[in-house]
Amino acid sequence: MSNDHLHQNIFHSIIDGVLLVSPSLIIQESNLTIEDMFHRSRESFIHHSLEQLFPRQSHLIDKVRKILITGACYHDVEAEGTRNSPSSKFPTNLTLSPFIDPDDSIQGVVILIKNMTLLRELEERQRPTDHLNSLSQVAMGMAHEIRNPLGGISGSAQLLRQEIKKKSHQEYLDIVISEVGRINRMVKRMMDLTRPLELKIENTNIHKVLEEILMLEKETIIRKNGRFEKIYDPSLPPIEADEDQLKQVFLNLIKNAIEASRKGGKVEIITRVGSGYAVKTAFSPVPQQHIVVEIIDSGIGMDQENQKNLFTPFHTTKQKGSGLGLPISLKIVENHHGKIKITSEKDLGTTVQVFLPIRKR
Repeated sequence: MSNDHLHQNIFHSIIDGVLLVSPSLIIQESNLTIEDMFHRSRESFIHHSLEQLFPRQSHLIDKVRKILITGACYHDVEAEGTRNSPSSKFPTNLTLSPFIDPDDSIQGVVILIKNMTLLRELEERQRPTDHLNSLSQVAMGMAHEIRNPLGGISGSAQLLRQEIKKKSHQEYLDIVISEVGRINRMVKRMMDLTRPLELKIENTNIHKVLEEILMLEKETIIRKNGRFEKIYDPSLPPIEADEDQLKQVFLNLIKNAIEASRKGGKVEIITRVGSGYAVKTAFSPVPQQHIVVEIIDSGIGMDQENQKNLFTPFHTTKQKGSGLGLPISLKIVENHHGKIKITSEKDLGTTVQVFLPIRKR
């Protein structure tokens, strides 16, 4: 293979978008990713101005011109790409470098473009629970204060029930005991939401976690004449995780999917390696790749208002729901440096995506 052919193959194999821009800000070359990212054919932007893809982005144009003069490089430049479609604008993160000829003269600018749409959506989903960090100490104190008298109420009601012989009065006390138990469980879940979670990290096979949950919920879905449909990627690498806490997450998500599905419907569980989400954190300065677990129900879906409030504590659409299941699940996943994304359309069901980092080698 010639060097030119090799370089061309590398250029078109890069999963991020690449543009070569001339000194007159004309797009001279692009890789295949650009067409998919901008929903445009190559002919619609090649040999046209850079502003065709990034209109009214003066900060970007200024940086390109500075590179042509000084040869400087710029990282993490935020810009907004434009498509020819209803959802025309999308966030991008750019790296700008000079394109230098063998004689060391600057002949243009190379722009590496990363589509940030998914990451922005995941960050948006996180915001409803951000305020919990500042309220956690207050909530923990309140929870303890509530639980202490609950124990006394429950114990007294149980003793009183043993003394009372009239059945109707016993039934009233049964309700008291049952409701005290329900409040106690809710307070415990609130404490789980606010207290720091200690992770027992170990190499974890996500398929083993999912199979144990599906075994537990097998009878539940059979009662609805439904079924599980599993599409697993057998080459999925292990992850570093607290297996017990992940079981809590997927038990909650799969239960929700079963409850949401129509009678006779299916719940799909799909695993794959994620291609559109890699982030740097304080714990991992090198961007980590992720696996994705998708849980797709066959229910009636949700409107936009309910989707916005899914991770808000105590928000629920269920008659007997506490509204804490999804916020706790999100907290566990974020403690694993992952994310949860939920998309839903009316009458088309709901898809939950859980992103978890792949184990470092």
